[in-house]
Amino acid sequence: MNTKHFAGVGLALVLALGVPAAHADLPEHRIFAAAGERLLLWVSSERGRTEPELHAAEQLAARGVETWSLDPVNAYFLPQLPRSMDAVPTPDMVEWLRAALARGKPVTVYAVARAAVPVLRAAAALAPAERARLCVMLAYPNLYTAAEPLAEPAYLDFGSLAGLRVHVLQPRRSAATPWLPGLLASLEAQGAVVRHAILENLREGWWMRETPTAFEVAEGRRMHELLLRELNEWGCK
Repeated sequence: MNTKHFAGVGLALVLALGVPAAHADLPEHRIFAAAGERLLLWVSSERGRTEPELHAAEQLAARGVETWSLDPVNAYFLPQLPRSMDAVPTPDMVEWLRAALARGKPVTVYAVARAAVPVLRAAAALAPAERARLCVMLAYPNLYTAAEPLAEPAYLDFGSLAGLRVHVLQPRRSAATPWLPGLLASLEAQGAVVRHAILENLREGWWMRETPTAFEVAEGRRMHELLLRELNEWGCK
């Protein structure tokens, strides 16, 4: 077994056993335990986990939403590039999702940018009954096979996503916003039950931009409130 695969399997086993964050020895993940009835799996983007994300996870746990935070690029020693997410082993992600589903709580996966790719590949690999128990929330997902300036992008084919409930969060001030209808249509064509929300006055990665607006700074500090609102309004159980 190579080092990268071992890291992923070890992660799934630790999560399956419910080891508290303070005792977990894998630096690529954190567990924020909570006594509530919901479980959120947070998969950071190809840029890695950020402090605002950890703060949001802590706040979610304080409000009763158990949160598992995964940083794939560090878990598999990958460069911080979008294509790195394509190298995350699907079997490891499947094992991780099954470990979460085994907890018996409603499970929502929240994936950012290109992190949507390994999440959707894993969801497609689940048995239909397992997939039907899962909800997926994607922040400005990068699902392109390739993207050329000013050209309609082509989207990845994940196989059957039948029964998977997908909620897309799209910042209004993203260059990809005009292509949102095509992305949603692609997911629907693969069987997903899709809905979306437009996030006004925000750009992609608003919580980690080098020159954020005052509004983006404020929204980055209350990211947990955004996620709670979307979870509650969506009502995916």
